[in-house]
Amino acid sequence: MTIAVTGGTGFVGRHVLRLLAEQGVPVQALARKPAALLQSPLVTPISGDLSDAAALAKLCDGVDAILHIAGAVSGTPAQMKQANAVGTANVLHAADRAGVKRLVHVSSLAAREPQLSAYAHSKSEGESLVRAASRTISTLIIRPPAVYGEGDLATLPLLKALTSNTAILPGDAQAQFSLIHAEDLARILIAAVTDTVEDVREVDDGHGAYRWNDVALCLREMCGRPRRVHFIPRGLAMGVGLAADGLSALTRKPGMVSAGKMRELYHPDWVSRPPGWPRDTAISLADGMRRTLSWAIAQGLLPQLPLADRSAAS
Repeated sequence: MTIAVTGGTGFVGRHVLRLLAEQGVPVQALARKPAALLQSPLVTPISGDLSDAAALAKLCDGVDAILHIAGAVSGTPAQMKQANAVGTANVLHAADRAGVKRLVHVSSLAAREPQLSAYAHSKSEGESLVRAASRTISTLIIRPPAVYGEGDLATLPLLKALTSNTAILPGDAQAQFSLIHAEDLARILIAAVTDTVEDVREVDDGHGAYRWNDVALCLREMCGRPRRVHFIPRGLAMGVGLAADGLSALTRKPGMVSAGKMRELYHPDWVSRPPGWPRDTAISLADGMRRTLSWAIAQGLLPQLPLADRSAAS
């Protein structure tokens, strides 16, 4: 089969393209910068974006299924709506016209709480469009929790905090959340393309609920840090988020920090719900974090740290 992929130059998309190439699966990949895609004879680049009807028509031509990964995690509300809702509508329209039989849409657990942020609202809108299209095409919505792994630059500030002697974190010590390594998510997405499951699946690494202290303990056993963890009071964090919103309005340059992002960070429940995606093996937090830290250290993005596995002795 041939699979169309959007978002192939992104963090998760790169893992997906690598695994598809290893499995010998031909791919047509949409990208604003095709040169940034995985260079493989199995990957056919399609130059364009989610607003380019001609590029989307070319992307969908002759494919058996679509993995729609592309989206925006930051920006103005209008920009996120354009990417996550309007862009999804454009992909669905092109898929319908091309007669594509299957579409797997990558959403987010944030879509469960659309009132928290412009991002969450835009992801919820995208899901509504996918559900409406299920009358004419087999669709599955995958909601990942927080995704981490090699190649992820967005979580670097958090990794730097967690590998300091004292970690100062935005969030609540009692908040619960799920995690998944990017390669695990990529394997689920590839499996979902050829499956018949429809509607919505929330996925994770099989562990269930984590708290911040669980993550801190995992890293402490691995590299001896952090020795202490402190949490920023919600009121202070919201003040920073509101100030960032004001600055973004003045400069017209939105960033990752916003009031909406702070509301997401302080939400008490980001735990993926059953049935998930059953599988024989999954990348554990310890293995995933070791791989992620090793990559970041090798890239010079984190200082040199001893990554001995101390968990067996504890």
